[in-house]
Amino acid sequence: MRAQRGFSVVELMVAMTISLLLLAGGVSVMYTSRLTYDENSRVARLQEYARASMEIMLRDLRGAGHPGCARAVDGTRFLNALSNSTELRYNFGVAVQGYEGTSGTFSPTLPTTVIPSATTQNDVLVARTQVDDMQVFRTRTAFTGGTGSIEINKRSGEAIPLGTVLLVSDCDYASIFTNSTAVPSSGGTATLDRGTGALTPPAGMAQMPQNSSTSFPSYPTDSWVSALQTVVYYIRPSGSGSGPALRRIVGNAEPQELVEGVERMEIQYGVDTDDDLLVDAYRTAANVTDWAEVLSVSLAVLIRSPEQSADTSPNARTFNMLGTTVGPFNDKRPRILFTTTVALRNRATTI
Repeated sequence: MRAQRGFSVVELMVAMTISLLLLAGGVSVMYTSRLTYDENSRVARLQEYARASMEIMLRDLRGAGHPGCARAVDGTRFLNALSNSTELRYNFGVAVQGYEGTSGTFSPTLPTTVIPSATTQNDVLVARTQVDDMQVFRTRTAFTGGTGSIEINKRSGEAIPLGTVLLVSDCDYASIFTNSTAVPSSGGTATLDRGTGALTPPAGMAQMPQNSSTSFPSYPTDSWVSALQTVVYYIRPSGSGSGPALRRIVGNAEPQELVEGVERMEIQYGVDTDDDLLVDAYRTAANVTDWAEVLSVSLAVLIRSPEQSADTSPNARTFNMLGTTVGPFNDKRPRILFTTTVALRNRATTI
């Protein structure tokens, strides 16, 4: 009978060593692939957050100062007939304005009752624009002027909530008011009442506009009637506790959290100082003396990842945000900087 032979101890040890080396190589490849995947995912999320925050703000800025028709209406023929027309939410004579956050304070002074808990090292942006998801109405009959109600045509199914800020215009004149009675969605016509009594805010709203008894000029049939809103963008800590977040306030509603990870926001305003409809200088909010001179807005937004990178070395990178140096943060969080400039289309022409 032939003797049965197996592997020797040396052979087994060699085989095990080779197997362990191969396994270690496979684990290393998998670990490296996972790190690469995680880093790519973080970068993709940062880019998505940056694009989302920019696109939302740019959409409102492009429509800021909506004049109600194809041409801008100058100040002598624009009337804000709200009794609280100088309050931040209802100052529709100003297309955009802002607040410069520096060294723990804001300049001009921030109205904290309207914009609560904004982080003081970041700027605040205010834009007054048309409501995108509401149709442009047309006057059904000629309005002869005065303080009476305004008749409009509308789509069946389109309601106008109580206290909606509205603009009536015919490209020669433009007037701001609010509907003191809610318009139901039924029917193809409606009456926009201009009562001067105080309106009670519904749940979830902080304040309501209120009409004054100011007389309007006359408006012909088919004049435009469109809904307006004030939108505020600022940064404060996220409700999830994951760090800073971009917040948005629409009209008199409560603040909404939009995008997590928005860490810094710097804003400069392009002003036309010689009335030639060309930007002469870019200034911070603290240095803008007349908001009616603003023709464009430059935005710089710095987004940080909610998770730390696998890189063991602290991040010593700095960022140039419209002339302001930010960083180093000396942490392990990836960051991305987006910068853009947008023209205020409704401020580009005059009559």
